[in-house]
Amino acid sequence: MITLKFLATWLKITGLAVLAFVIQAVVPIASLWHGIAAGAIALTYFGLTVALWREWTAFRRGDGGYSYQYIRYTSDE
Repeated sequence: MITLKFLATWLKITGLAVLAFVIQAVVPIASLWHGIAAGAIALTYFGLTVALWREWTAFRRGDGGYSYQYIRYTSDE
């Protein structure tokens, strides 16, 4: 289930990044500002993608997304 949530979130972020690139390309400004805006969009996109990937792999390894767990599993011994 975490994989589907990861993919859904990643697709939303990708869609917003594509939309931001399209808006940035349509707005008539100097080419220097187009480069700066495109760089900022790309850095934000890749940063969010890496953060999502790290959280997903940590969850798959069993580490969870946080440094502690709310639920403690005990055995009846």
